[in-house]
Amino acid sequence: MLCENCQERNATSYCQINVGGKVVQKYLCQQCRAALVPSDELSVNPEFQIKNQYCHNCGTTLKDFVASGYVGCEYCYIEFYPIIKQALHGVQKEIKNMGKVPKRFELKTQIEDTEKLLEQAISNSDLMQVNRLSAKLRQLKGEYHD
Repeated sequence: MLCENCQERNATSYCQINVGGKVVQKYLCQQCRAALVPSDELSVNPEFQIKNQYCHNCGTTLKDFVASGYVGCEYCYIEFYPIIKQALHGVQKEIKNMGKVPKRFELKTQIEDTEKLLEQAISNSDLMQVNRLSAKLRQLKGEYHD
């Protein structure tokens, strides 16, 4: 990951800087950090300074991850979760993936969920619920073309 100030060197520090009462979060290289941030105004996230943190699966170190911005394997997301969460929260609105699901698959999931609810309603002898869910299931199956 490049320094957010100079865009030339690799960032080595995650800093939370108080600027006029507003907290600004930055990834900075050592030179920019020393030049821009007096030590008394610097608040570094303690999770980011954990020494010797590494992924127990692939061996990627926290330093490697911060320098490159790339994880080594899927388990790195678990190992470095606090750092990834903090970085994503500063960049985008939500930290969970709300990707698009094709309407066809969304309908298939709704049909499966409705069928499960219908089975529960039948086992509970709830006739009103059975009628409502049966009608919903017919409607969903009418929209779904396999």
